[in-house]
Amino acid sequence: MKKKIKKKIKKKCCMCGKPVFSLKSIYCRDCSHFSARMSDERFPPEIREQLWASVRLNRGFFCNYTHQKLNVFDYKSPYFLEFDHVIPHNPKHIVMTSSWFNEIKGDMSINELWRSVAQLFNFQFKGIPIKKKKFHYWFRLQPPGTKNK
Repeated sequence: MKKKIKKKIKKKCCMCGKPVFSLKSIYCRDCSHFSARMSDERFPPEIREQLWASVRLNRGFFCNYTHQKLNVFDYKSPYFLEFDHVIPHNPKHIVMTSSWFNEIKGDMSINELWRSVAQLFNFQFKGIPIKKKKFHYWFRLQPPGTKNK
């Protein structure tokens, strides 16, 4: 009785270079899940290509703002991969970020967020009072169609 020796074919993911989970697949498990999530979000092709370019460049899934490795599967993790509009409500520039950072950022632009963080730091550690500035994209608890005044 002859034993058949199966050769393991090491096929790699076309996006990140990790081993694929099936010989019929072109993606690893992470990239496959990521691709499905982009489809669920109904991103247009140019946004998908922009996000895939980030995956290829970084050889994986990393937060655009903090450069932390992101978890693709565990939605309870603070480092779960989420998609964020760099400019709130602008569908043309979407990046990957972690759940906790996306929660902190909210409806602020990235510049407004960093300015707020700097002011909080200065208040906490240097005693410098916080200067009130209008948030350009802050529309919470306002009737539809109104803007910050």
